[in-house]
Amino acid sequence: MSPSSTLALTLFLGIVAGLLVVVLALILVKGPEGKFKRKRYEAGNPPSGEAKTQLPYQYYGYLLLYLTVEPLLAFLYLYPGVPREQALPSFLVLLSAFLFLAPLVAWGVKAADELERWRA
Repeated sequence: MSPSSTLALTLFLGIVAGLLVVVLALILVKGPEGKFKRKRYEAGNPPSGEAKTQLPYQYYGYLLLYLTVEPLLAFLYLYPGVPREQALPSFLVLLSAFLFLAPLVAWGVKAADELERWRA
């Protein structure tokens, strides 16, 4: 498959997916008068009683670390396959992405260690 046909297929699938989302948004009932608003476990129901479980916010720092570091590792895995003439521009893109995400990684490491901050 040629690069242009791959790009065309990706573009086509993206447009189709976007149109499906728009069509679903137009079809589904909106607002408090919708039939699904009074169904059990829907977010529109009035609150009653205590929650069954608490959300584990203490893992937010780890989640942030995973979501920032994992894409960089994926790109580093793909980097050896870059053609030689594109090696320097690709490396500069990776370096700029790392420098952009470094503050998030630092904050994630700090937040992962502050367990008392996330206790309810």
